[in-house]
Amino acid sequence: MDGGVERALQVDVDVKVDVEVNVGEEAAREILRSCVCSRTRMLDRVISRIFDESLAPLGIRSSQLTVLALIGAMEGLRAADVAKYLEMDKSTVSRSLMLLKARGWVEETGGTARKSRRLDVTAEGRTLLHETLPFWRSAVKNARETLGEESVEALRGAADSFLRLRASQ
Repeated sequence: MDGGVERALQVDVDVKVDVEVNVGEEAAREILRSCVCSRTRMLDRVISRIFDESLAPLGIRSSQLTVLALIGAMEGLRAADVAKYLEMDKSTVSRSLMLLKARGWVEETGGTARKSRRLDVTAEGRTLLHETLPFWRSAVKNARETLGEESVEALRGAADSFLRLRASQ
């Protein structure tokens, strides 16, 4: 093949590859800058770490405390209700409940059928909820310092807005 044609083809390939790389970089930058999913997941990891570190002396993680608090606030829920209210998949709720029950913080009452089994916080679980308050409050303060007051309120507002929308459907 003629050397000039080979060079022309190579330049065309180089330009095409360079354009594809630039387009790929642009797409990657747009995703990183504006993806609400990746940004909220990042914030979830930051906030979860703050709360989990604060609650560690009590032997409970933030996700488990949320389940315990929901059951404490709305006694008589079923596992499926917990999954629905907290937007969690059933297997995650099941694992959390297994741990909460094993530690004596939650008990199931009712019939043998899964649908008739209700969740209640035990006396030990209520004591734990009370004991978590200073640790939880410290984590809230730390989250506010880490993210800034305005950001924390924006997150709360977004969650409240979602809950209102979900309730209206």
